[in-house]
Amino acid sequence: MSSLPSFDTENKPKIARSVEKFFKDYKVMELLRRCGLRKSKGIPLWSILSYIFSNVFPDRSMYMQQKSGRCTAGFSKNTY
Repeated sequence: MSSLPSFDTENKPKIARSVEKFFKDYKVMELLRRCGLRKSKGIPLWSILSYIFSNVFPDRSMYMQQKSGRCTAGFSKNTY
């Protein structure tokens, strides 16, 4: 018996669209820019934040995704 959570691939696109819609509806990136949160180089801030926000729903953590071999993030755990 494994303690790893099951991964539902059907809901992944729905979750990604919901996160994107939330960010656009509430102008999250604009608010963060106004607060002075910026990245000068590397992975776009949008990509990192949407990944973190989406993580709440399917696998709960980057660690568990890496452990199960299902991590699709385009950046390292240090960036996360």
